Amino acid sequence: MTPPKPPAAIPDFLLDQFIDHSPETLRDIGEYARKETYVAPEAASDSIVEAFALQDEATLAAIARYVDELASFLEERDADSLAAITGDDADDEKSWGHQRILDWHS
Repeated sequence: MTPPKPPAAIPDFLLDQFIDHSPETLRDIGEYARKETYVAPEAASDSIVEAFALQDEATLAAIARYVDELASFLEERDADSLAAITGDDADDEKSWGHQRILDWHS
């Protein structure tokens, strides 16, 4: 079983923001994207909030649908996040990238 496929309308940098969020937070993000609430979810990073301000209505609607589908997918599997299922760990990527920069400057 694979996670829902994100629409092409959603920028890749935003997709990366959804990997570590719980189903509850994803649903809150969906409500925020649909403007059902004007209060950003506490667990959402400032970069998500800032990026949403720059998106058009069609992109925000696509984001809302996608995060709702992703939340349902995670709930069906009793998973805490997409990273927990796929084994993706953003911290490892950051450490790897940070190490590459240090190596390059050596």
